[in-house]
Amino acid sequence: MTNTSHIKAFAKGIKPDPYIDLVKWSDTYRRLPKESSVEPGKYRSSRTPYVKEILVELSPQSSTEEVVFVKGTQIGATEIGNCFLFAIAHRYPGPAMQVFPTEQMAMRHSKKKIASSIRSMPCLKGVVKEANKKSSGNTMLLKEFPGGSWTFSGSNSPASARSDSIRYMILDDYDGFIQDAGSEGSPGDLFRRRTDAFGSKRKIYINSTPTIAGVSQVEKEWQESSQGTYHVPCPFCGEKQFLKFGNQDADFGIKFTRDKDGQIIDVWYVCEHCHKRIDEWQKTDMMANGEYIHKYPDRKKRGFKINSLYSPVGWLSWHRIMTEFLQAKAKAKKGNKESLKVWVNTRAAEVWEEDGDQPEWTKLSARAEPYKVLTVPDGGMMLVAGVDTQDDRLEVLIEAFGRQEESWVIYYSALYGDPDQPEVWLRLDELLTRTYIHDSGSQMRIESMAIDTGGHKTQAVYNYCRKRAPVVFAIKGASTAGAPVLSIPKKQDVDYLGQKIKGGVGLYHIGTDVVKGTIYNRLGLEVSGPGYCHFPIGLSDEFYRMLTAEKLITGHDTKGFKTQKWVKTRERNEALDCKVYAYVAAIKAGLSYRNWDEAQTMFNGYKQKQQTKQTSQPANNRQRPAWFNRR
Repeated sequence: MTNTSHIKAFAKGIKPDPYIDLVKWSDTYRRLPKESSVEPGKYRSSRTPYVKEILVELSPQSSTEEVVFVKGTQIGATEIGNCFLFAIAHRYPGPAMQVFPTEQMAMRHSKKKIASSIRSMPCLKGVVKEANKKSSGNTMLLKEFPGGSWTFSGSNSPASARSDSIRYMILDDYDGFIQDAGSEGSPGDLFRRRTDAFGSKRKIYINSTPTIAGVSQVEKEWQESSQGTYHVPCPFCGEKQFLKFGNQDADFGIKFTRDKDGQIIDVWYVCEHCHKRIDEWQKTDMMANGEYIHKYPDRKKRGFKINSLYSPVGWLSWHRIMTEFLQAKAKAKKGNKESLKVWVNTRAAEVWEEDGDQPEWTKLSARAEPYKVLTVPDGGMMLVAGVDTQDDRLEVLIEAFGRQEESWVIYYSALYGDPDQPEVWLRLDELLTRTYIHDSGSQMRIESMAIDTGGHKTQAVYNYCRKRAPVVFAIKGASTAGAPVLSIPKKQDVDYLGQKIKGGVGLYHIGTDVVKGTIYNRLGLEVSGPGYCHFPIGLSDEFYRMLTAEKLITGHDTKGFKTQKWVKTRERNEALDCKVYAYVAAIKAGLSYRNWDEAQTMFNGYKQKQQTKQTSQPANNRQRPAWFNRR
């Protein structure tokens, strides 16, 4: 857009908005395209009545500025954002942005959902053009219309978080966002700041399934909100309740029976008031007469929560939900809790509480695998490092990560020397800058390295990180409850006037307690796969003792409230600390949004290419794709 068009758009934006009920607008104008919809045709809010209050709060006549939606899967949260966008273009235009975890997801949504919807909605014909390579105003990631525009972006595109002011902001799948946008802080905060210029006329819509307790960003937003849960009336007694999973021993909630082979044959719900059986087909009328009950009704930030039990009949059945639960529970009994964690997040719409049982070091040592140190086994597609600083040495752990956070330790050692002197840092440089051979034959380099600043060598760490940022970054543990895995960095370098130096070193606080819980849970896994930790043969017994040197102790504070604290059961725990730091380094490098299919294809392609060249090209002359050198 030109500067003139920006001024016109802003001028139009400060005029009073028309009175629009987004529920009525959506039912009147929204059309779901055949190409990307399970139920194409006219949109019916009656199919998902729990969206109505959310749409009302997003309507221009509502004074609400921020809306948070914590939800399970198969609920229709993204469609709320779509209706919001289409109504903006049609009736009250202004600059709008929809952000997804990655730019690839944004492009896919624009192509499959937005473009097809424009074609199927008569009210948008002649208003919003479809993507046109010849027009900079109508591309896959930018679509302009009179008085405004839609911008589609990924949280991994920090440049998108710095440019023009935005009035309407949609943060979709919020917990999938990267933790740090190019060393500039939380992308969620950066994108939200783009709405500041519009003051009380802005609208921010955040939706996501939650993740890990203490890590989940949408859970933090929810805690600050009005905390509304959707209560539906019992078809027998009429009393309203929020549908819960509960457990099989409770006298209400979801229930099921199984046949002799353990397969579910019947699922129903028991009312918590009259204790009568409610069948799933009765859910449609219950939801039509439901309402949100807010725990904190006076809060301006409006929060809404729905789990997958509310998925409309024909979308996601209670039978399927509970079958998935039993399958995940069976895996958890064998030590693999990843499937149960996913179920809790995506079906129950609750955060996952990591446990902290102390693993047995001898069992970990006994399962070591015959891959060489300093080499990356197949499956490892991201290389990171965690460094613990001591007065007389640096403890270094290098780790590879792959799909669903499966990991491989490929190196652990102590580099002895005074960190106040350059020699030990030069040895660390050798590990940072060298190449590591992948099982495919390609060469990899460390993408991210986290170094602890605790102890007496803080300034030495700053000095090392400053020259090697953003690959190398300084961290400090934060054991406070609810501390995020990785915080927004705080600049540590100031000039003689106390002003922050541009390009100075940044310090990231990390949630050590949360990460330790995650690691200990994964050390208990017994089958390779999601979250499993691999170790090479050759690591010392002392490494495994240090890795399992802490235990989570439950107690009570002086007021009688339950508390949990990590305590050492032996003196040295550096290996555990290093593994914590390596995990944090992986999070910063994009562990949660890396395109593993693309990465695997590139590794496989390299391996096949080398196999065809073996007879004509020496192994030491191998060429590798630029992707594998990416920092």
